[in-house]
Amino acid sequence: MRASSNTLLGFAVLKANFNANAPSYLDSFQPFILSVLAESNRPYLQREEIAGVIHDSFGIDIPNLVIKSLLRAMSKQKLTEPVGSTAVQITAKGLESAPALQQQVAQYNQRQTDLVATFEAFVADRFPGQLDSIAVPVSTLLASYFERHAAPLLNEGLRNRKGSTPSAHDGTDYVVAAFVTDLASRDHVRFAYVVEAAKGAMLSAVLLLDTSELKNSLNNLTLVLDTPVLMDALGFHGEVAEIATNQLITLATEQSAQVATFDHSVSELDGILEHVEQALRKGARSRSTSAGFLHFVEIGATPADLMLIRGKLHELLRQAGIEVIPRPDGYYQYGLDETKLENLIQSKVRYFQDAARVNDVISLSSTHRLRKGARSRTLELCRAVLVTTNVNLVLGAIEFDDRGGSFPLAAMTDSVASVLWVRSPAAAPDAPREMLLAAAYAGMQPNPVVWTKYLDEVDALEQSNSVTADEAVILRTSRISREALMEETLGISESVSPESPLTVLERVRSDATAPLEEQLRELETRAAHADTAADSASADWLRQVSAREAAESDRDKARAAAADAEAQLAQARDAEQAKLTNIRNQSNRVAHRTRAILVGIVRIAGILATIWALIVFLQLPDPSERTGVIIVGAAGLVAALALFLPPAGKSLDACERALARRVERRRLRYLGYEPGSNWPPAGDPSRP
Repeated sequence: MRASSNTLLGFAVLKANFNANAPSYLDSFQPFILSVLAESNRPYLQREEIAGVIHDSFGIDIPNLVIKSLLRAMSKQKLTEPVGSTAVQITAKGLESAPALQQQVAQYNQRQTDLVATFEAFVADRFPGQLDSIAVPVSTLLASYFERHAAPLLNEGLRNRKGSTPSAHDGTDYVVAAFVTDLASRDHVRFAYVVEAAKGAMLSAVLLLDTSELKNSLNNLTLVLDTPVLMDALGFHGEVAEIATNQLITLATEQSAQVATFDHSVSELDGILEHVEQALRKGARSRSTSAGFLHFVEIGATPADLMLIRGKLHELLRQAGIEVIPRPDGYYQYGLDETKLENLIQSKVRYFQDAARVNDVISLSSTHRLRKGARSRTLELCRAVLVTTNVNLVLGAIEFDDRGGSFPLAAMTDSVASVLWVRSPAAAPDAPREMLLAAAYAGMQPNPVVWTKYLDEVDALEQSNSVTADEAVILRTSRISREALMEETLGISESVSPESPLTVLERVRSDATAPLEEQLRELETRAAHADTAADSASADWLRQVSAREAAESDRDKARAAAADAEAQLAQARDAEQAKLTNIRNQSNRVAHRTRAILVGIVRIAGILATIWALIVFLQLPDPSERTGVIIVGAAGLVAALALFLPPAGKSLDACERALARRVERRRLRYLGYEPGSNWPPAGDPSRP
């Protein structure tokens, strides 16, 4: 679809006129045709003109074939009538039935204007200067975002059009995602309008499909969930993705579709969790970029937690309504060229591991065999589809199907959810809302390329002692660091610089003390107001002693409260510093005791060696023999020197310091400073 400044408005109008109980899904688009015919200043319109007029008025694209189908149905209902062979006009009955869309347009136009103003204020506050880089109207930008996440890539798969739904790479996608999540958290009225527009985008996107089968059962359809979708469904990517995926599963099962996954995908899922478990064992040394690892770090999971989860994967999948099925037979009868498919996918997807590419090829090939050669343009009759969140995998599968015209072998979760919701909105009425939130939250996370480049910069700063080891731990593992990085770079890898981790660190520090500092500023403001009230009072008011005393009392109380808040802030900082100092002192004591034990062991060994030398010397058969005397004497001398080993040599001092630092870092990780908790302010001046 060609998103325009009216598209967002058109989405809202479409949702307002959608009737889930209508005989046909297409009936919801009749009001648009009736409206443009009724509002036209000409007696009739050419059939080929109608789609363009609807697009200009409402920003919605209705394919010409759909227009013809609608006009045939409307002609039978006596709402329109043909004029010659190429034109159409509205009848008297049609005029009576034509909805007052222009009134709705005026209403929604006001809400759209308000939403655009809210977006502009949000961007000006959070991302100063970013508005200047947006090359299209804000309403077009928002509509394009909803459009891409309504049914991505269905147009490519069904009409063999490549690249018609590009994703923004200039940071605007992140800005829109941040705006959507901000509305969801604090402005439910405007967010409700956004959700209505998203529903309209889903309704519009399904026009690309053959809608003749929308009322048919899905009992012959199998939705095969890819491994990342399994992670979403089980909550391993966070609660938002879990809710959205469970809505998709509910929509499918309520319409009799089978939701399944291949056994090799379960094995891949177990391997991912094993990797997360190993990364958690490494702690701050881990460089994992997986969303699963970052999620488990954020919730404070331990390696033992991951072991328990891995042990009950099949039970968790069953509880989520996902059936584990084996790969189907029939490779030689229904198989495809896996070598060609693998080479094509490798050119589309940036795989970090060969095993992931192999699993994707196996999944697509197995899904193809589940179809048993069936080729249908409809979801209802295609028999099986691989549901994934990997857009490049879907593009590769579409390009592999040279003939095109059939429902894609793989489809995005958003696309499948849109089709299922349009088929039966009552099965999961909140599905559009949850899918929109999931897309927004996913868009606010750094992708592996951005995160890897950022970790490289953190490593460089740590090696140059620009940040401490403790600060590097926070930069690598905390949720605040990821949020700050995305706000700094807007998710653009080229924007990651050597200064990015330092900017992130400042954000982490400020967030740690922000509540007390805000309270302090508020109390200082109150004190200033009290001062002003006391100083600017009129002479008549000053003569009123009681009022003067009350104002001074308020001022003094406000100042005292401000002083208390400042003291609490200082106390909080001192407490965090004391925790670090205590851990460091304990680590030094452990290292010192270890050194003393080692020196003691050496000295005891020296005493034992001296005793042994004396015993051997006394037992010599011929003490005058020089060889025996030399051996025993040398052993005795070495043993005697060991007894007087200096306890404070430079080598021992260096070993003791290294051991103390190692113990200190271990305690910082495991004794109170796990990621996700309140980290102490960095920059301890007592650190050597």
